[in-house]
Amino acid sequence: MKEFVDTDELLQKKYARLFHIVDKSKSIIFFTGAGVSTAANIPDYRGDEGLDKAPLNIAQMGLSERDLDCKMPTLGHRIISILFDKDERFKFITTSNHDGLHQKSGTPWNKTANIFGTAYIEECLTCKERYIRNVITPALFRKCDKEDCDGKLKKTGVRYGQTVPIGPLRRAEAAAQSADLVIVLGSSMRTGPFCNLPTLAKCFVMCNRQDTPYDDEAEICIHDDVNNFMLRLIQHICPELPELSFEYKQEYLIRSLGEEIVVSTPRFNEPPVFIDTVSISFDGGQTKEFEQKNEWRILCYQLLIL
Repeated sequence: MKEFVDTDELLQKKYARLFHIVDKSKSIIFFTGAGVSTAANIPDYRGDEGLDKAPLNIAQMGLSERDLDCKMPTLGHRIISILFDKDERFKFITTSNHDGLHQKSGTPWNKTANIFGTAYIEECLTCKERYIRNVITPALFRKCDKEDCDGKLKKTGVRYGQTVPIGPLRRAEAAAQSADLVIVLGSSMRTGPFCNLPTLAKCFVMCNRQDTPYDDEAEICIHDDVNNFMLRLIQHICPELPELSFEYKQEYLIRSLGEEIVVSTPRFNEPPVFIDTVSISFDGGQTKEFEQKNEWRILCYQLLIL
């Protein structure tokens, strides 16, 4: 479907109607699709430059998981997080995305249903314990964090055609059924069961740059950029606009092992990311540089002294 944006006059009317609905709603949840992350340079599937326009093998792979650690939240992600902090009417997020950007922007995991799983949660196939990771972990040779369990770890993210995790689905259903208003952002509404859930709420509105099969059921369909939509929404709710910037930090541990330096994270069973070089200053002003030696998949980077 071709993407488009409503005229300024039509947008003005639609936003006025949206704000009226928001003002009278007491329980609001978000449903976010791939369109909320395209500004982070993560491709969607059915957009003008979506993965369905790419060769089949590229479309099936999507974005390499190892690239997700370097993707940062969009303005839309950040505003959603701020609304959760500033306005108690905003209760929950259901997302079809694997990218973890809601959590990077500050939204708690317990307020999010990743309906198709996520690349940042691993589950032990033996004891069923789940582990939330701060970085993408290797796909192979992963063992349970428990000392008394030798089970293999598997990421919870699912591909097209695979079974949807039942836990997130039930949470998403319950949240939608209890909501006065569902706001659907950046979804083509063509992938079940995600597309069916907003209809469980008393009312749902959509922001997307395409027509969808659910346009006639929605209270309003606003054809606009998701970031622009979210900026207008927070400007209406919070006339004194809060700080929209944020810091994303990763901690590292640096140890000396003979003539090698080992860089790891303080979190058990997680590899460090983002490291190309390490510079260490010693007493007396001496500085030594270290460069990356091994693949990112290794559980700790071993860096040679230059």
